[in-house]
Amino acid sequence: MMKTILQHCCSRRWLGLGISLVAALAAQAQTPVTFSIDMSPEASATAVYITGTFNGWSYQPPAYALVQSNSSSIWTNTFTFTDPPGTIEQGKFNDNVSGWESIGNRSFQLPASGPLVLPLTSWNDGSEPGWPGPTNFVTLQINMSAQVFLGNFTNDNNDAVGDPNGSITVSGDFEGWDNGLPMTNNPNASGSATNIFVCVAPIAGYAPYGTINYKFRMSGGWESPASTSGNNRQADITAQYQVLPLVYYNDDSLHDLITGSPINVTFSIYCPDGTLDDSGYAFEKGTDSIYINGDWLGWPGWGVYALPGTQEMVESNTSDIYTNTFTFPYGNSIYVNYKYSFDGEDNENGFNTNHVREIRSFGPNYSMPQDAWSWTVVQPGLAPYPNPGITSTNIVEPDFGYLGIGAFSGGNLPITWLGRPWVFLQNSSDLSSGIWNTNMGTSGTQATNWSNAGGSQFFRLQKQP
Repeated sequence: MMKTILQHCCSRRWLGLGISLVAALAAQAQTPVTFSIDMSPEASATAVYITGTFNGWSYQPPAYALVQSNSSSIWTNTFTFTDPPGTIEQGKFNDNVSGWESIGNRSFQLPASGPLVLPLTSWNDGSEPGWPGPTNFVTLQINMSAQVFLGNFTNDNNDAVGDPNGSITVSGDFEGWDNGLPMTNNPNASGSATNIFVCVAPIAGYAPYGTINYKFRMSGGWESPASTSGNNRQADITAQYQVLPLVYYNDDSLHDLITGSPINVTFSIYCPDGTLDDSGYAFEKGTDSIYINGDWLGWPGWGVYALPGTQEMVESNTSDIYTNTFTFPYGNSIYVNYKYSFDGEDNENGFNTNHVREIRSFGPNYSMPQDAWSWTVVQPGLAPYPNPGITSTNIVEPDFGYLGIGAFSGGNLPITWLGRPWVFLQNSSDLSSGIWNTNMGTSGTQATNWSNAGGSQFFRLQKQP
């Protein structure tokens, strides 16, 4: 917690009799700031200080020492700050018992004029420091094109929250996770640009580099972004005026949807007898059942034997491999968020640690890569230990990539990649020209044999936005 001090060398021309020096001193900011803290949680302290960016994070004398008020638990004092008005200061209290507080840095902003009296706070109270932090104006943007295409949303911008015809808001910890801030589009925009909705959120109390959590809401519902496995979106606050990147509702663009015939998707998991769930219970073949649960099913509630029989995984012979096939309809996202279960319980892994995979072909049938049971066992007095090779976090496939070229054979170059619908293989014979040829037949495929006609060729993968 050290302050970086920048010193700038300069020269002055004195115009006479110290007038310029007097004017400079008069112009320097003088802001009295009053600190107060209740030290009841640290009652044995006999010396309390406030340290921060304003004094080089030093609590050695001459530090900013607070004074105990009439032998009570309240310590207070007023100090004069010379930083410019509007400066965002960071600070912490410390004492002669524990040193610094164990919470994150507190923050406050120097006012445009006059003194600043910070509200009374408490030692190590990081939940609500009570200090007026800076206000950041953050622009959030969402593209609703896919939802308009599916008929889930209208972009007339005249809808109230909860109206089935469509409304879009954004909720987050900056507004108390309430109904959300209303978002508006530009009705005079052309084409699909009318599906882009924007709002500017005044976010108070976040110093630079603070993190906000949020989600977009359509007609009062909640989105389930593929990029976060359905969890909250996050963004770091880095400036007072900040524009976050444009994203799609649920992370689904038009090219992230099944827009042709329904696709039959087969899931499989290897689960030998004795596999442990997240509590250490051992799976017993013939006694226990394996289920699958996911977003395309609406995430039915967990509980012993609560999941429908249609979601039960069936063993293929005696192979320890269990499978089930589901039909994904027109308009469903190609991103699939799911989790396995012993006997209907949410016990494969910790909360919100799901498998996230993609339907990578246009159908009519597609088999997901075989899964393995993912778990973390916690025993009393012992640290968690993971299944070898399996992490206790979300199991997320990359969107596309892994472009590779094999050995030349029979006049062809075998090229492979991790593909998906609307990801194309492109080639160019000259990188300096900037011209790339799109091979239209490669969307939704994973490999091709490239006929070598001589000369150099360069390859890349490009996703249609």
